[in-house]
Amino acid sequence: MGFGTYYVLSFVYCVYQLIKKWNRDVMAGGLGIAPGLDSVMIIIMAPILAPIDIFLTWVRLYKEAEEARRNQSSINTKDFRNEETHIY
Repeated sequence: MGFGTYYVLSFVYCVYQLIKKWNRDVMAGGLGIAPGLDSVMIIIMAPILAPIDIFLTWVRLYKEAEEARRNQSSINTKDFRNEETHIY
């Protein structure tokens, strides 16, 4: 994969993330953030920002899955406790 293809894919990913951010943050009537500086930074830094964002998203999802697994296992162990005989 050439650098041009990588740059285009990174740019498209960053624009998609920026549009999601705009839709989330802009209030009714068009009040909210000004996308000018964000757009300029995407043009310059897309090849750097995309892999970092993907990595951080993966880390966040992995962390949430581990927390859910730990919460599920703690719920399962509480179901098997016998308070009368103190067997855990």
